[in-house]
Amino acid sequence: MKTKTLLIAAVMMLGMTALAFGQGATFSVGSNPITAVIATGQTERAGGLTFNLVGGSGSTPGTAGNPTTITITYGGAPITSNIGATVISDTLLNCTDVTHVGVNTTASSNSGGILVLNVSSGCNAGGFTVGANPNNVRVAVAGLNFTSLNATLNASAINFTANQTTVTVISNILPGIASIKLQSSTPVVAIPTATGIQPAVNTTNLQIKEGFLNAWDQAATNPVGLRITLNALPPAGVTFRFPAMASTDGSGAPAFETMNSDTTIINANVDIKSSSTSPVVFYKAVSGTDATKQETLTITVTVLTDTTKTVLPLSPATFTAVVSMAPIGTALTSSGGFDNSQPVPRYAASDVGPATFAQISASQTVLLFPFVQSVGSLGFNTGLSISNTTEDPGTSALGFPGAVAQGGSVTFYFFPSLPASGTNPTNFSYTTTAGSPGSGLDSTGKLISGSTYTVLVTQILAAAGQPTDFNGYLIVITNFTNGHGLGVVSDFTKFSQGYLALVMIGDRTVNESLNN
Repeated sequence: MKTKTLLIAAVMMLGMTALAFGQGATFSVGSNPITAVIATGQTERAGGLTFNLVGGSGSTPGTAGNPTTITITYGGAPITSNIGATVISDTLLNCTDVTHVGVNTTASSNSGGILVLNVSSGCNAGGFTVGANPNNVRVAVAGLNFTSLNATLNASAINFTANQTTVTVISNILPGIASIKLQSSTPVVAIPTATGIQPAVNTTNLQIKEGFLNAWDQAATNPVGLRITLNALPPAGVTFRFPAMASTDGSGAPAFETMNSDTTIINANVDIKSSSTSPVVFYKAVSGTDATKQETLTITVTVLTDTTKTVLPLSPATFTAVVSMAPIGTALTSSGGFDNSQPVPRYAASDVGPATFAQISASQTVLLFPFVQSVGSLGFNTGLSISNTTEDPGTSALGFPGAVAQGGSVTFYFFPSLPASGTNPTNFSYTTTAGSPGSGLDSTGKLISGSTYTVLVTQILAAAGQPTDFNGYLIVITNFTNGHGLGVVSDFTKFSQGYLALVMIGDRTVNESLNN
């Protein structure tokens, strides 16, 4: 009885095995996903897939002349690597009759991210791998807004264990750059704008933080790069010098060197001048980055001014920088195929920032005269005195840096009070020029360094073509630094009241800063 039972069991097992083989080969699918890739990447590595034959036979139903196909779709991400025999490996697995058919063969395009494999007769044991390091399949994730990437498997006559038709190949898709900022301990460089500008050399540190752990780590043959773009070119006589090399705070101080847009190393300072063709600088990683730290790259920018080349006075300006992964390139050619002419890796432009790193400070002083009055019927007038104090005893006498000698015109902005009629008056202004009233100006209407301009409000009102009666306040802007003022309201007989004009500095949107 026992022998008979065993015989029946053996027959049943043989039948089940035959049934399984008759339904085609069965593979288990494993993956080794990439932990994280850069979200703007056009050629990011996808993890390898391993197919192990666990049941049936590769020769059933596929044959050498009529192979079975496996279709792998990378989540809609375009495939951006040369797909060929190198993507498939059986070095460790004994399954030689697997060949590459193509990427979107019918459409002759990589854009759909579909890889087709032949599994023909002879694959009777072992298995094969697809896209395992160093033969990774690369994909373009830029613009997809994915947080991870899965590969989907499909085959008409091949089975996958446990319905393993969706496999993760990239676990995380993250920004390659976290931030760009000015080093907190280094002030923004202020370039003087005075007509007597002195040669100056200043430095400022731009800090660029890695987007995630190991984001900038690539094989030595495929280093990442960074593109730094300024918002504008500097004026003539001012140079922004980017150093040939900068390093991160990772172990061993991994280095980045200047490069061209095509990734060829320059290894020399890059000067951004008014004559430069573009306000862009590229850096390339030239040594292995620290895999254990989210690194910060510090680039010390030198700001130089040359009085022999400046066109004075310089206009106030703010210079900012943004940063993107580099080199910049498209995923595919215009025909939809992989573009071999561009470097790997490459990225879609996506700027992080901006960070302010240099300013041309305004060559001016803003003065507030809070009470100004001229009433002809009562004999009241206001005398104004404005001094250009950019001429001083000098650094040795002062014990600190003295002013830079300069001169310029003076502009008066009048803000009348609301009259008894209740009609809101119109504001107006006047700028000194040749022939302006008062004393202390040169022949062109400028207040030179070390001079004082005195004038009555009624004289300015008349020169501006306005009625000489006024009650309100004045904001005076001098086109030189270190201006100071005095206002005296008087009837010239019994009453006089003087006050120092307030110097308006800083942001007025919240709480203004005032001095005199």
